[in-house]
Amino acid sequence: MGRDETMKISKVLIIGVVLAIVAYFVMNGMKSSSGPDGAKHGWFSKLDANGDGKLSPDELKAIDTNGDGKISADEAKAYGIPEGHFNKLDVNGDGYITQEEMKTYGG
Repeated sequence: MGRDETMKISKVLIIGVVLAIVAYFVMNGMKSSSGPDGAKHGWFSKLDANGDGKLSPDELKAIDTNGDGKISADEAKAYGIPEGHFNKLDVNGDGYITQEEMKTYGG
């Protein structure tokens, strides 16, 4: 095997590895569902008791510990909702997530 053949094989192998890496990241990105950031996370699945992909007012009561009908940043944090997700769901920026705002996430 000459130097030219070795170079061609090396290039093919490098291209193959690069394509495999790109395919891996593309496929992992395609596994996500709907939501503000493209993925419904564990906290959502835990809340969605009936598994219909939506959060009903009754299901949201699990987070609404003070019963005021909305979810504060502290309630969300205590339930395990990351601050970044909370901020995306709090569409009007008032510091609370309402049932209406949760609809953007399937509620």
